[in-house]
Amino acid sequence: MKRLDFRSVVVVLLAAAGGCKGDPTADLRTGVSQLALNPDLMFIDQGATKPFEVVVRDQQLNPVAADVTVTSLNPSLATVAVDSSVPSADNAHHDFIVTAVAPGVAKLVATAGAVSDTAEVTVFPPAFNGTVSTKTPIAGDTVLFFASALLKFDPTAVSVTAPGKLDAPVVSASPETLAVLTPFAAPGRWTIAGVRAVTYPAGLVVSLQTTDSIAPTGRMWTGDTNYTTAPTIAVPTTAGASTFLITNLEVPANGPRCAEFGPPAPANSIGPCVIYKFTVADTTSLVFTTGWNSTGDMDTYTCDDTGLPGCFEDGGSGAGSANPEVIKKFKFPAGTHYFVVEQFRGPKPGNIHVEISHP
Repeated sequence: MKRLDFRSVVVVLLAAAGGCKGDPTADLRTGVSQLALNPDLMFIDQGATKPFEVVVRDQQLNPVAADVTVTSLNPSLATVAVDSSVPSADNAHHDFIVTAVAPGVAKLVATAGAVSDTAEVTVFPPAFNGTVSTKTPIAGDTVLFFASALLKFDPTAVSVTAPGKLDAPVVSASPETLAVLTPFAAPGRWTIAGVRAVTYPAGLVVSLQTTDSIAPTGRMWTGDTNYTTAPTIAVPTTAGASTFLITNLEVPANGPRCAEFGPPAPANSIGPCVIYKFTVADTTSLVFTTGWNSTGDMDTYTCDDTGLPGCFEDGGSGAGSANPEVIKKFKFPAGTHYFVVEQFRGPKPGNIHVEISHP
């Protein structure tokens, strides 16, 4: 067996080294290969400005010096200009300022030599630019919001909040029209969530305040704390229909009891309540869904035509600790019945909203 000559190995290695002259990656650093845009997807409110940076890189992602231009393809929606307050130290990093002009989606094109890349700018409107049926709706009544040519409603995501974080329950919603129940709220701009713009990417929805201040007027639906004088409310008689009302507990804390919980005590109800009477001509299935704007615990239940002695005819499914409370689908026999909302624990709400639906 032949022995390997060490001198031969040295000669071979030197020869190999001599054949690898220079940097083997040098051909990857021959100039502009790509542009890094930050951000390449921008969301900005109309009238606002945001920084925009372009970094010129070679194939190894090293910064390389090159002049850069950025142009807005939609200057009526967004403009772009060099940020003179941030001069480039290496001519590889370039800073710009984007100004949002009008709602919509604009394209920015950055170019360095023969290389270009595009960023997208989505401009949000400053407020909901649709219209409202009235700026002074009556508390408890329905108020309508109408879409504009740009802004539409997403029926699956829309919700409305009045000042004081008061929920304005949605009665019905389509892309063009939104109907909500008016809470008894202080004057101010309402917030509509679930608004989309026809020019925005699919699925993008935003929350916007109304342009105008809305000032609820009148009184809410006023119930009674007495079964014999409780006012009558209408309930839906057609399958799939719903009726709505806004109410509150217009009695002092520790006021009259409505049900058989006993006097106020650690284990019993505080007691204030509101009672409504309703009548069905035939056996009817109804669902009562009640929500409120406090951390208190409200209980709901129905009673038969005897009033207090016939309470919890629905089984007491709405007397739990949830918000909203739901009296599940219950078949009410023909005749007179009572619907009751009672403060069981915690702070009294300023608004209680009820949806009565016919499954």
